[in-house]
Amino acid sequence: MAVFTDSIEYADRTLDVPAGHWQPIGSDAPAGIQPLLAAMYGGHTVRESKLQAYPQWNHVLLNESASGSHYDLLTDLSRREIGLPDRILCLAGSGRRFHGFKGRAWSAPPGNIYLAAYLAPRTPVRHRGTTFTVLAALSVLDAIDAVPGLAGAAGIKWVNDILIDGAKVAGVLAYTRGDESAVSDVVLGIGLNVENSPSVEPTPFVPHVGSLSEMIPKPQLCRVPTVLRRLTEAIHSNYQELLNGGYLPLVERYRERSLVIGREVTLCSERPGSEEEVLARGRVKGLGDDLELLLEGAERPFTNGRLILHGNC
Repeated sequence: MAVFTDSIEYADRTLDVPAGHWQPIGSDAPAGIQPLLAAMYGGHTVRESKLQAYPQWNHVLLNESASGSHYDLLTDLSRREIGLPDRILCLAGSGRRFHGFKGRAWSAPPGNIYLAAYLAPRTPVRHRGTTFTVLAALSVLDAIDAVPGLAGAAGIKWVNDILIDGAKVAGVLAYTRGDESAVSDVVLGIGLNVENSPSVEPTPFVPHVGSLSEMIPKPQLCRVPTVLRRLTEAIHSNYQELLNGGYLPLVERYRERSLVIGREVTLCSERPGSEEEVLARGRVKGLGDDLELLLEGAERPFTNGRLILHGNC
């Protein structure tokens, strides 16, 4: 695996990589990765290492402080069809201009995981509009479940928020490109608060935010390197299950960890400036195979909107 970074100290600390294996970036980097290196690092000095860590991935690129969203960067490059190599991880220690679902601002202080992953399935994928949102959300849950004291504690607020005790600790994004014959490009975006709870103004949609380390008696057992390793392993494992035809089992796991089924909710519009526009109210009776929200008494399922949860999580 090839690792690239603009901060050896940050890379060593985050990947648990022994120091002394770094060298100036060579001219033999694969052609497909060069535009990403140029866009991600600009004129900064970049070091490269060949490592045995993270064997499921081909390239890992780390920014100690990113000037923009790696998710947006990978999405843009995939649209330009430059031929990105499969299985890339881009990780930031902190950053500016990060965002969540529908472009909503995402606070990114140090001490957390801001990860973008690129995959090139080059294969047909059913339910492509929701498949990789499901995969990303379940991978975050798998990583949290591995933290001592947090197994089973986290759940999914429709459609892409991860909560523990009512506090949002993570959010996921997913982009796909392809046609009816195959999905060619996938970009996953994951923000996971591990050691630091961002200061975020409460809203009815996100009344509380939190971090994993504050949820357990021994916060020293919850650190970025350990959670990151488990997260990337979970992405790989769930991706393999998906490629082997396992979408419906993944969706069933998503339903099992849903925080909205059986709950009273208010569904509001996502249109800019119209968040207070109520689309529906009622009890959630289930989720469809494409994550459609099914409300008791509603004439149709809902595929868009922002949820307000009523009662305790």
